[in-house]
Amino acid sequence: MRKRARIAFGLTNAGVAALVAWSVFRGLPTRWWVVDDGAFVIVVLMAASSVSLLANHRLAEPITRAAAAVTLLLGLALFATLALTASWLYGVYGPVGKGGSALFALVALMVLPYLVVLPAALLAWVGPRPQKAARKAA
Repeated sequence: MRKRARIAFGLTNAGVAALVAWSVFRGLPTRWWVVDDGAFVIVVLMAASSVSLLANHRLAEPITRAAAAVTLLLGLALFATLALTASWLYGVYGPVGKGGSALFALVALMVLPYLVVLPAALLAWVGPRPQKAARKAA
């Protein structure tokens, strides 16, 4: 792993972990276990990835790969949920639901770079898992 990219991704992962923690645990007015548990998983994995990348730990690659994969999965689920909710509000309530629909669409667009694009870039940077040597036929 190149040093500049490793440090940049380590700092970025720390920023995303802090942003998700602050947004969910301080910004949301009510608690719901689905949101809280998903945010907790993202915060823990991204923080672990950040620490391992910055420390140049030997397990940085698999930790980062796991953190990026889980974050991408949860980010895509969140983005799809927000987009579908926005379209449902607008479709069912028409002009009355337009404000709520716009709010959900805005939140979906704010989630996209941090929980979808960044994890995809991390997975592309880390690359696929190394394959074990194939056994030789006897």
